[in-house]
Amino acid sequence: MKIVAISGSMNPQSTTRQAVTIVMNAAEEAGAEVELIHLGDWKLPIFDCRTDESTYPEAVHRFRDTIASADAYIIGSPQYHGSLSGSLKNALDFISARELEGKFVALVGTAAGQMGATNALNTLNEICRNLHAWPLPSSPSIPQSYSAFLPDGSLKDAKLQDRLESLGRQLVQVMGNNGVRMDVR
Repeated sequence: MKIVAISGSMNPQSTTRQAVTIVMNAAEEAGAEVELIHLGDWKLPIFDCRTDESTYPEAVHRFRDTIASADAYIIGSPQYHGSLSGSLKNALDFISARELEGKFVALVGTAAGQMGATNALNTLNEICRNLHAWPLPSSPSIPQSYSAFLPDGSLKDAKLQDRLESLGRQLVQVMGNNGVRMDVR
């Protein structure tokens, strides 16, 4: 079982990356192989609908291949201006339903504000459904993420820490219960 986790932030000190890592670690402990894509480490150009996709840089082809190799996904985004990050939306524009169809997705969001990342998570749910993927019903959101983590990378809020860990375990469990993919037809 291979899971690809995407941290949709460009910030090297990303709290989104920290949140995604908690979910990843729980999925690994439950038996999955997990690979992290932190968008800040990838040099993806702006998606421009070019007709000759072979002219995209190697990073785009490597990104698509990595996404296609996964059985399921963990996707995290900070909430910027009431939605997901532009870098994550741009990255998702490079893939299609061919890569995500019938696969499960665990979503997590972070936000600087007290309301959390509800809008970003709702938008990610909609994007996943449009790409024929199956987002899990639980989508934890970390409000005031700039002060939510301890130095060891865990969350100060033990209940929220448990929700993120449960999300990683649930993703592995649902993959095992449903033969990794679900037919969407």
